Amino acid sequence: MTTTAPPHPVPLVVEHRLTIRSYLPAPDAQSARLQAVACLLAFAWSGPCGLAVQTVDQLVRNASEFGRCSGGNIGLRVGLTEVDDLLIDVTDHNPEFPSFDEAVAGRVGQGLWRVTQYGAAVSWHPHEHGKTVRAVMGGAPS
Repeated sequence: MTTTAPPHPVPLVVEHRLTIRSYLPAPDAQSARLQAVACLLAFAWSGPCGLAVQTVDQLVRNASEFGRCSGGNIGLRVGLTEVDDLLIDVTDHNPEFPSFDEAVAGRVGQGLWRVTQYGAAVSWHPHEHGKTVRAVMGGAPS
């Protein structure tokens, strides 16, 4: 399902907002992975941390490659909700995402499809300076 309206605010228990200086997809993703690991350790999130790091990797790679970020910044926000869901927002400079549904279904590329296979619910919304792609992953059942 394509989500183009700004998402409802999600109350977060804790969050980290990070900026990644964009050069090339692989180094951008490596920087994001390292920062995501630090966040997950600090949060003591109960969910699948490896899959969360892979989700951050894929979303940042996509932003670096398709988000008009070369030489600019990619925004990364990692937050934890009251019900232990992990929220990952990646912001780039391209306000368009014409093939979102096809990407999630795996008909255009494999990145967002993989993210859904990791257990994330994926959405996106445009804004004044580009767009934000959001992945929400559930923590371990209590």
